[in-house]
Amino acid sequence: MSLESIRRQIDEVDSEILKLLKRRVELVSAIGELKRKLSMPVSDPAREANALARIVSEARAQGLDAELTALAFKAIMGLCKKVQEKTRVAFLGPRGTFSEEAALKAFLSKGALLEPLATLSGVFDAVERGSVDYGVVPIENSIEGFVGETLDLLAASDVKVCGEVEVRVNLNLIAKPGTKLEDISVVLSHPQALSQCRSFLRRVLHNVEVRECSSTAEAVKKAVSSDGVAAIGSSLAAAIYGGEVLMRNIEDFKDNCTRFLIVGQKKIERAIGCKTSVIFEVPNTPGSLYKALSPFALRGINLACIVSRPIKDRPWNYMFYLEFEGDDEKCLEELKERTSYVKILGTFGKLN
Repeated sequence: MSLESIRRQIDEVDSEILKLLKRRVELVSAIGELKRKLSMPVSDPAREANALARIVSEARAQGLDAELTALAFKAIMGLCKKVQEKTRVAFLGPRGTFSEEAALKAFLSKGALLEPLATLSGVFDAVERGSVDYGVVPIENSIEGFVGETLDLLAASDVKVCGEVEVRVNLNLIAKPGTKLEDISVVLSHPQALSQCRSFLRRVLHNVEVRECSSTAEAVKKAVSSDGVAAIGSSLAAAIYGGEVLMRNIEDFKDNCTRFLIVGQKKIERAIGCKTSVIFEVPNTPGSLYKALSPFALRGINLACIVSRPIKDRPWNYMFYLEFEGDDEKCLEELKERTSYVKILGTFGKLN
């Protein structure tokens, strides 16, 4: 069998796949219409989860890569979902950021319309105005810690925390196609990404100039259009902006993850697990923080995280961001009694 003959067969298979995709979209559209006539919820998270589990099981039985098959079928489900209901999701742009990766991971099977916005405050504003259903915002990096601006916006905004998603941070050295390491005189990236690659920069590119950019994606976009310039960013950004990956996984710590919160006004049913997040303040008196947290210890409730954040208009006063496992209402009532201010941000689960 010749190469051309095999390629023709692949083209034929692709055409058949497209016909089957169209048929699946039509069937899902018919289900949506029927459910609306019967006044039933269009979305069925349990059915989707069971279907995906069955597909993964069948993929393994046929010797296919289960993870990639699951990703492909999430995209297929998302394609079909677009004809049933429209979900709009904002993330911190531009295209190619890790925020976009988080949005894709959380909403690929929903067929969401993803909208990159220039600032974190813009993402919160879009959710508050109702121009998008959800926003995806970075809250914590496993190496660099919490994102202060996100904490401030959670304190000031009326949006709820509806879910969380984790993204493995793989950083790559990216440049204009054809660029060699010895050609590079400037490296661009977001300050956090640069700090996460200190050892690599010192070891491999110690003589180059390092410049900061507003995002890893913006750095890649600039580097790809310049000679002698490289960027540190994601493989997604390289694909979007036509960059060549010169070196992969250059981050200093290989277990580098960023956690993102999904903010909105509507609960996400398919989230797994249960955590509650709150912001609170305590009087500036001895033992006030200990008293505020003691109900959690007495009830055996695990604190997932706690971090302090300065209150901007009251120097040397602090608020605390807290996440705890579960949704114990009695514990929240006791927290209110022992603090000067409490804001419950939401109870949520994790999206895979």
